[in-house]
Amino acid sequence: MVAKVLGITAQVAPWAIVGGLAYSAAFIKPGVEPLPLPQPLNEPRDLFYDVSASETGRYWFAGNNGLVLEAGETLEDWRRHVMPEDVNLQGIASADNGTVLAVGNAGWTFRHHGDGEWEPLQLPVSDIAGKLIEVAWIDGHFWAIGEMGAVFRSDAQATQWQDLSIEGDVALNDIVRTQGGELWITAEFGTLYHSRDNGQTWQGEELGYESLRSVAFHGNKGVIVGNGGVIFHSVDGGQTWQETRSPTTEHLYDVVHDEQRWLATGNGGVLLSSEDGLRWQALQPGNFANGYHARMQPVENGVLISGQTIGLLSGNRWHTWPDDMAGGI
Repeated sequence: MVAKVLGITAQVAPWAIVGGLAYSAAFIKPGVEPLPLPQPLNEPRDLFYDVSASETGRYWFAGNNGLVLEAGETLEDWRRHVMPEDVNLQGIASADNGTVLAVGNAGWTFRHHGDGEWEPLQLPVSDIAGKLIEVAWIDGHFWAIGEMGAVFRSDAQATQWQDLSIEGDVALNDIVRTQGGELWITAEFGTLYHSRDNGQTWQGEELGYESLRSVAFHGNKGVIVGNGGVIFHSVDGGQTWQETRSPTTEHLYDVVHDEQRWLATGNGGVLLSSEDGLRWQALQPGNFANGYHARMQPVENGVLISGQTIGLLSGNRWHTWPDDMAGGI
C-alpha cells in the first residue's frame, strides 16, 4: 500500500510543480525597488547653443531637448533645468531684474525668475518656419528674433510682447544696439538690417552672399562674422562696412569684444582673436574641442563659450566645464 501511494505521488509531483510555476507566472508579479540614479549635470548627448550671465553671478547655458544648465561659482551651485516643452532652445538672455528668458523652436519662450518655475509662452510665429534663433536683453526689453523675419519685443518681465517683424522669408541670427541707439540684425543671404526708430521700421543692405551670423560693437567699431569665415569691419558705427581678411573658411557663429580684444568662434573648433578687428589670428588653447561653438559671453574672469562643449576662456587658457571646476571658478 505504501509503495502504491509513493508511486502515485511520484507521478503527480512533477505536474504539481509545473502547475505551481504557471500560477506564479500568471498571478504573482515580482516587485523591484529601484535605486535612485543621480542625474549628471551634463550628458554626452547634451548640445548647447547659447550662454548668458546674470548680474547675480549665475551663468545660463541653453541647449537641446529643452535643457538649461544653471552654473554658479562651484559645482554645488549648478542646477539642471528641463523645460515643460521638449524643444531645442536656441537662445537665452538675462535681465537686470533677475528674469531669465530662453527661446527656441516653434516660437516657444520660457521665463524664469528667482526660485520660481519656468513659465512657457508660445509666440505667434510662422507655421512654415517658426524657430526663434536668438534673444537679447537691450535697454529694458527682451528682443527675440528668428526665422521668417520674426522680431518680437517684450517688457522687462517678458510677459507682454509686440510684433515688429521684418517682412520676408529670411532667418535673423543676431541683434545688438549701438551707442547711438541704432539696432542691427545679421541675417542669412548676406543681409544686414538696421533700425533708427527702435524697430518700428527696418532697412536692409547686402554684404556679399554668405549668411551673416553675428554682429558686435565696441564704441564706434563694429565686427560682423558669418558663414565661410567672412569678417566685416566698421569704424563709423555701422554706417559703412569693409570685408577684412579671415584666417579661416569655417563658418563663424559669434563675435564679441571682451574689453581687451575681439574674439570669434564657430565650426570645427575655430577660435580667432584680434586687437583691432582688422587683423585676425587663430587661437589654439589646449583641450578646446574641435566641434562647433555657437555663442560667447564676456564675464569678469574671461569669456564663457557654449557649443558642443561649454566652458571658460581665461586669457588663452581653456577650462572645460563642469570637468575643470573641482576647485571652483
